[in-house]
Amino acid sequence: MTRISSVVAAIFSPAKALSKLAALWPLLLTVAGFTAEIVSGLPIGATTQTIPVTDVTGPYKGEKICYVCDFDKAPDVLAFFRDTSDATAKEIIQLNDLYLKNKSRNFKAVAMIIAGESAKKWLEGLNRSEHIEIPLTYLTKGPKDVAVRVYNLNPAVANTFLVTVNRSVVANISDIGPEQFNRVAEATSEMLGAGR
Repeated sequence: MTRISSVVAAIFSPAKALSKLAALWPLLLTVAGFTAEIVSGLPIGATTQTIPVTDVTGPYKGEKICYVCDFDKAPDVLAFFRDTSDATAKEIIQLNDLYLKNKSRNFKAVAMIIAGESAKKWLEGLNRSEHIEIPLTYLTKGPKDVAVRVYNLNPAVANTFLVTVNRSVVANISDIGPEQFNRVAEATSEMLGAGR
């Protein structure tokens, strides 16, 4: 056996291949874990698409508006919530606080309730009691709205936060509780810091 053929045989032998696969297994699981993390919404690098929503409390109150278009290239968080709940209220308040902290840096944010028009009174009440400055909106056709398909929103997921700039997704944080909102805040800070 020549030296080259013995090297080829050593590289491609089944035992060697299995040992190499075993060595790579932790890396493969890590990559799979990152892939599994995004369970709803657009992947990082995707372009945000035009989606009209019904504005309940923002500057276009009572109208259909595309905040994705309105925000255009500004750094922002597009927050989708499956329905109204105490957890949703807490996260909207946290998102509003994040907005207030960063609005001088042209940061924008919007909360969109996937459930549809049934959320209108709840959003108005939350706005009155908490003095929310970010627009509170709902998907006009509820869960059947085109936005659900366009943004790949998983109906089993409670929320999806897309951190974007220049209409490109830089972070996707999905299905978190209020105690994990710091992940959205950290991704926003990182995005804003990169834009200096």
